[in-house]
Amino acid sequence: MKYIATIEDKEYVIEINRAGEVTVNGVPHVTDMQSIGRSRLFSLLVDGRSYDVYIDEQEERYLLVMQEGIFEVKVEDERTRRLAGLQRMPVTPAGEVLIKAPMPGVVVDVSVVAGQEVTAGERVIVLESMKMQNEFKSPRSGTVRSVRVKVGDRVEQNQILITIS
Repeated sequence: MKYIATIEDKEYVIEINRAGEVTVNGVPHVTDMQSIGRSRLFSLLVDGRSYDVYIDEQEERYLLVMQEGIFEVKVEDERTRRLAGLQRMPVTPAGEVLIKAPMPGVVVDVSVVAGQEVTAGERVIVLESMKMQNEFKSPRSGTVRSVRVKVGDRVEQNQILITIS
C-alpha cells in the first residue's frame, strides 16, 4: 500500500508491501513499531535507531511528539488522494441548470430575479428543511431564466426552484 505523508509542506511517499517492508521515497528501511501499554505512546525502530513517539490523532492529521520535536503530519493513501484530486477538478454544467429542492421545505429567501446575471458560487435561494436552512448557490455563471417560487412557498422534493442558462 502506498501513502503520502506531508510534514511542513514536504511530501514523503511511503510504501508498505505485503511482507511489511517499508520504503520512503524509494529508499528501503527496516522498521518496527510497538504500542507501549494502552497509551498513545509508541516505540519506533527505524534502521536500528530507537524513538519514543507520542501520537495524537486530530482532524485529518496526526500530531507526533518526540525528542526531535513536534510534527504535524497529514497522511493520505493513494486512492484517497486520487479521489480528492478528482473532486477538486471543476465541473461546470453545460446548457440549462435546474436548481431543485433536494427535500421538502419552505423557501425563506430568494436572492435573484429572472433576467439577472449571476456568477458561479453566488447565493440564489435559501430553503428551510427539517429546521435547518440550506443555502443554494449557482453552479456556474449565467443568466437567471426563471424563478418558480417566492418566499414562504412550500416546495416538494425535486421541485424546480430556479433555472439558470
